[in-house]
Formats: sequence, C-alpha cells, structure tokens
Amino acid sequence: MPLIQKVQIPKLPLRFLFFTTSVITRNILQRRSVFTLQTWRRAALLLFNLRQHLRLIHILSHPQVTKLMTGNPELSYKYLRNYIALEISTANCLAILSEHYAYLQTRFKNDFLDIVYQSGIPLWAQCIDDVSFEIVMDFPHTIDFEGDLCLIFKKDQVSIYRIIFVIANGSSFGLPKRNVLFISSIQGMGDFEDIRLATKICCDIQPAQLLMAAMSGLGTALGFDTIVGIGNKNQLSKGAKLYFSYDHFFANYGNRIPKTNFYEIPLPYAEKPLDSIDARHRKRSQKKRVFKNEITDQVAFSIAQYCIESRQVLSEPLVLPQSLSLPL
Repeated sequence: MPLIQKVQIPKLPLRFLFFTTSVITRNILQRRSVFTLQTWRRAALLLFNLRQHLRLIHILSHPQVTKLMTGNPELSYKYLRNYIALEISTANCLAILSEHYAYLQTRFKNDFLDIVYQSGIPLWAQCIDDVSFEIVMDFPHTIDFEGDLCLIFKKDQVSIYRIIFVIANGSSFGLPKRNVLFISSIQGMGDFEDIRLATKICCDIQPAQLLMAAMSGLGTALGFDTIVGIGNKNQLSKGAKLYFSYDHFFANYGNRIPKTNFYEIPLPYAEKPLDSIDARHRKRSQKKRVFKNEITDQVAFSIAQYCIESRQVLSEPLVLPQSLSLPL
C-alpha cells in the first residue's frame, strides 16, 4: 500500500489568525477602501470559503512559514485578488495556495523557506569565458501574486531571467490527481544585451530554456512527472520591454489541455532522436542537450539536499483533510 502522508493540523491558531486579520484591516483603513465594492466583494468571497480559508491559516501557522509570514502577512489573503492565473476560481486559487505550502512542509526541511526567502538557494553555477552564470531558487518578492517560488538565471550575479511557479494538484487543471509544477510566469529581468550575450555563451540556449532544464531537475528531485504551463490568455502580467509568447514556448514542450488555456508538459521532456536531425546541426544539438542535462542533474542534486524524504515517498500525492472540527 503506498505511503501517503497527511498534514497534521493542530487546533485553530487564534493568535496567528488575529495577527493576519489585524494587518489586513489596518491596510484597508490606510487605503481608505473599506467602502469600495471590491473590498466587500473580497469579504464575501472569504466568508463563502471560510472553512477552506481556516485550513490555509492552519497551514501558514507552521514554523516553516514564520519568517515568510512576518514579512508578508497578506499572503494568507492574496488568493482573494488575481492570483496565479486568470480564469481560475477563487476556491481553486485558495486550494492551490494551501496545497503549495502544505507540500513544502511535508517534503522539505523546516529551514527551507527561511533560506529561500532571505538569501535564495543556489542550484547550479558555472563560469564560461570569464562570465559567471548561476540559477537560484528564490521567493518572488515583488510579484508574489503570480506564484510562491521562482528560479532566477543570473549573469555575473545580475538577475536576467525568471520563472515563477507553485506546486499544485493536477486536478486544479483538469488532470488526474497528482502533484504538478505549475509555471505561471516567465520573464526577462535584465537588459536585452545581457540576455543575448548569455544565450551566445551558453551554447546558443536562451535563458528561458535553461530555466526549463532547471525545472526538470526540480521535478526529478520531487518525483513529479508533469509540469503545467500557462497560456497567453491566462497570464496575469506581461513585461512591457520583452514580450513573451507562452503559447508558442510551451507548445514546444507539451500539448494544450483540452478546453483550457494551460499546457501539459511530461517529464522528462520529449526530444527528437539525434539521427532525425540534419547532420550539419547534429553536433550542435548534442552539445546543447549535454549542457541542459548537466543543469537538470545538478539542480536535482541540489534540491535533494533540502528534502526530508526519499523520491519514492515524494512522488505520492499530498492528501489534505477535507473537513475540520473548528472551535469557532
């Protein structure tokens, strides 16, 4: 019988609930938005999803999330705004937010989020032609409405590209119930010339593709077999300087999920057989694959250092209790 761990939920953390509620109330008063239609609409959504919201409060009161919540007290309410993607219901956004942090608590060491939030976790680094490159896992401090973890590609310690994602249940995207990595944003962060130079030095591989190789490594470490990518219509924000076509990008990795604007991407990524590639380009293609595979393997190894369980257990779906006896 497969081992499936359940999140142990204690009694309702009243002090934590009071802390988050007081911060939100203070912010509403400071913004003078207490009588706006939008505020009342969000209040109604919270009341409608109150039981599931209290589940989230339980999850976010875990010691692993303490420092993150201290710096981001509105995190527990951000699903009431646009979160992750357009055309996702508030209830689904709440479920995704809960599943993400519950998963981290059962699969990663207690100091994992502290390190991610304060300094980031180095996953891969290499110096090529006297130019240093690295990929780190971080918290998306300025745009956490698009996700709760990110991988950042850096050139000479300057961030130039980023992928934002969460860990979710496949059922949130119409897939069989299993854990998936959901990519909600891919953004250029630096000057176009830095991106062009990084691409040239790194075997003519674009930073976005290098970050996808890193995402594959993360999936490998956690035992996941699927990434879900967002489509253009559901993306919350697009960069003004560098327009990125999510549909075109993710179509190279997987297929659109029927009746949605999301893409299902199997892990490991499918690739053309080398003998089907024109002989003139075969050597270059092989070199690119070796480079990306090295990133995938190194990221998988780096992430595994922060996991508390084996891959066999990590691959099992997270089961959250569906009902709670709450002392109200």
